[in-house]
Amino acid sequence: MAKPKLRKQGKPKITPRGKQVLIRPVEEQGRVSEHGIFTPVKVEQERKAIGTVEAVGPDVKDIKKGDNVIYGAFAGEKIAFKESIDNIEYLLLFEEDILAFIEFKV
Repeated sequence: MAKPKLRKQGKPKITPRGKQVLIRPVEEQGRVSEHGIFTPVKVEQERKAIGTVEAVGPDVKDIKKGDNVIYGAFAGEKIAFKESIDNIEYLLLFEEDILAFIEFKV
């Protein structure tokens, strides 16, 4: 039996169900401490990960699209889409997996 194929019609719209949240992970190269020690991204990912909320499920109360969040590095399910030459990765996780919000003060 042949597998059904998804029809590609522009950018996909992903709508999480229930208390799930769709995150677009932010790629980090690593960081430099105040003492000048570089920590590679693989070590940073052992502790936490950051991303931007792309969509929320109908039962999510205090998280909204556009929020910058910190979540567990091993939480959720990865989803990848190929758009033109770019691979776009998302992460689908539960509301409880979000550890904190990030606010940038100007």
